[in-house]
Amino acid sequence: KELLLLMAEHTSDPAHASRLSHLASAAGKQAYSDYIQRDGRGLTELLQEFRSCKPPFGAVLELVTKLTPRYYTISSSSAKDATTLHLTVKVVREPMRNAEGRTKVGVCSTQLEALPASTGRAAVFVRPSAFRLPADPTKPVIMVGPGTGIAPFRAFLQELQTRAARGAGHSGHTRLYFGCRHSRRDFLYQDELAAAKADGSLSELRVAFSRETERKVYVQHLMRDDGAQLWKLVHGEGGYVYICGGTSMGREVVGAIQAMAVEHGKMSDGAAADYIKVLTAEGRLVQELWS
Repeated sequence: KELLLLMAEHTSDPAHASRLSHLASAAGKQAYSDYIQRDGRGLTELLQEFRSCKPPFGAVLELVTKLTPRYYTISSSSAKDATTLHLTVKVVREPMRNAEGRTKVGVCSTQLEALPASTGRAAVFVRPSAFRLPADPTKPVIMVGPGTGIAPFRAFLQELQTRAARGAGHSGHTRLYFGCRHSRRDFLYQDELAAAKADGSLSELRVAFSRETERKVYVQHLMRDDGAQLWKLVHGEGGYVYICGGTSMGREVVGAIQAMAVEHGKMSDGAAADYIKVLTAEGRLVQELWS
């Protein structure tokens, strides 16, 4: 709201100054909620709408909120090709919730979309990831990645295929839970997954298409259906579980694993919750989630 007051101070139109001051005031709390927060208006749009406003650039820089980094999980393996790096990005351009006629536009995803395919440049940095295949090739690998959450598991499969080609294949069971709305519209890497299934890099592929059944089915539902098998793989054989995607999905998947511990491991609710903590501490339950 300090930015709104700054704009009001440097506005030549009294009506504009009054409107901006009201938005920044206690009396304008609801107007601020509706006009700024709900409708998602930023500085650029405000300056376009209040054209009489000419705030000092330096003062604006002092008050404007810095953009947070956008983190994307790498979706290719350097074992296959160390010269390129792939990302799997959803371009955000969708209607805003409860704001008719307004469109939510992703800051980074739309910028990446606009880059020329062969000459585009972007400033990037790499941070360490907790996603690593087990050192023991006999251990089961359970991957849960609906939507763009499939990114690290595409990289996993590329690495498994490369290892197999070099005579160091993974003998443990590998299973991927993937979900999307429509099989013909957003089944990412369908051909690659089919190839991995065919060559044995992927033992089992379980897919949920949430808009193609009367009851919406998500990856966590498939995991609950497979509870007895998964409990054997995770608890009986010391398997590793990797989850990538939205935070709400992640909570549901962890809840499904905890339910397996109760149903198939005959644990109490408290013991099952502790079991989740043990898996996490041992690096056998790894999550990369976003809201």
